[in-house]
Amino acid sequence: MSDISKYIPKESLTVKQIFEEYKKAGDAEPTRGYLGASIIGHPCERYLWYCFRQCCSSDFSGRMYRLFETGDREEGRMAANLRSIGCEVHDHDDVGKQFEVSALGGHFSGHMDGCALGIPEAPKTWHVLEFKTHNAKSFKKLEKEGVQKSKPQHFSQMQI
Repeated sequence: MSDISKYIPKESLTVKQIFEEYKKAGDAEPTRGYLGASIIGHPCERYLWYCFRQCCSSDFSGRMYRLFETGDREEGRMAANLRSIGCEVHDHDDVGKQFEVSALGGHFSGHMDGCALGIPEAPKTWHVLEFKTHNAKSFKKLEKEGVQKSKPQHFSQMQI
């Protein structure tokens, strides 16, 4: 059988235009006026300082903005999965927003995906929920090394 993969374009015009729209929409979002929990574990203190002082901004690709959206969409699905097995899940506050933690006069802030009671492995313990999506390679590394080693920024975020 012949290998036709070399004839398939790496990125079609359709995909390119979709990613361009994600890039445009993502870049139009207002910058955060605080240092976020999602980057607090970054290994470079200078980078964190520059982010805090808004000396630089992230330059995400349209593909990355789409992956962020995928993660956001999966949060509701995972909360629903937990509810379907009888867990009590709180994933939004009274006004429909994620629960927020803030410190240092608002200079530091983060959001948790929720909390749950009734997780089968420890049913009487409240659990903080922090949902992450991974591709197969990343998930395999996560299983092998654990969160702290394979995803130190995620680990730091979960400690907040």
